[in-house]
Amino acid sequence: MKKLTNSFKLSKVIEPISKQVQFVTENYIVDRDYEGIYADVSNDEELHLLHEIRQGSWQDVVAKEFASSSPWLYQVIVDGGRAIFLDLLEIPQGGTFLDVGSGWGQVSLPLARYGEVIALDLTANRINILQAIAQQEQIDLYYAQGNFITFPFKQNSFELIIFNGSLEWIGLGRTGEQSILDVQCEALRKASKLLKKGGHIYIGIENSLGLKYLLGAYDDHTGLSFISFLPERVAEQKYNTIKQSERLPAKTWSLEEYRQMIRKAGLKLERVYCCFPDYKIIRQMVDIRTINKFVSDYGLIVSEHNGTDGSLLGFEKELDAIYRLLGKNGIAQYFCPSYGIIACK
Repeated sequence: MKKLTNSFKLSKVIEPISKQVQFVTENYIVDRDYEGIYADVSNDEELHLLHEIRQGSWQDVVAKEFASSSPWLYQVIVDGGRAIFLDLLEIPQGGTFLDVGSGWGQVSLPLARYGEVIALDLTANRINILQAIAQQEQIDLYYAQGNFITFPFKQNSFELIIFNGSLEWIGLGRTGEQSILDVQCEALRKASKLLKKGGHIYIGIENSLGLKYLLGAYDDHTGLSFISFLPERVAEQKYNTIKQSERLPAKTWSLEEYRQMIRKAGLKLERVYCCFPDYKIIRQMVDIRTINKFVSDYGLIVSEHNGTDGSLLGFEKELDAIYRLLGKNGIAQYFCPSYGIIACK
């Protein structure tokens, strides 16, 4: 992968609000009013990982820490399928791109071959881990720590903004009566303003009406069955009852609901792909315009799994039969496990 020249200045895309942001280095900026948490590993684990990665190969460290103890997390971190969608985007060479919820860098790192990438995430630990990985890979990235909703990016700054596994979580820190849907819609409206004319947004996210969820598979974000497709208020009540008054952490939606969100944000929906087995480790992306013929002919494309731990579902024959039937009835696009959504300004 080509190493980029470090010519970009973050000040080009940041509003000059000195009290709100702080430059740590010329390629690292922090929203000082925000402190976040991360979902997949604890703060202590992140600090341990950061120390180990700075001492040796990040691939070896991640394998040592997760390959046996958390094989699903390990696969999500190292599997190249997570960034396959980049091949379907028209990415301008030399552009400026924002990866919202950059995590372990599975998208930021390969995206950097096209242009200048700003990796935005919640915590200093996660940003520092990604920075250490990028240094080992000899790839230049730019880092922003904070909340996308409040981060003072300038309007018309980006050719591409990516929400890959992050839009569903973006309401995690909401307060008061604000719903997850409210925050997600606010995020998409902001993203629309941040895009340059003709720019694109990509969303990788689960389908709340995914066939596996209707048949009882665990929701990826709560670990509960029969909750993803419930209205948000009802889902939160169920979650609160089981989890003892914790707020619903994340929410996904159906295809039509995603369409409505994008339209309300002032964006134009360009294309939607059905992602199998999901957006996390993509093996097949099928345009929804051809999905019905595809599943009618081939049925279940790859074995699907629980998104919480990667375990196989155990009802592949049922899934195969139902997918074929959905395709014959022309409605399979509404029941695939995940979507890859491309919208433009």
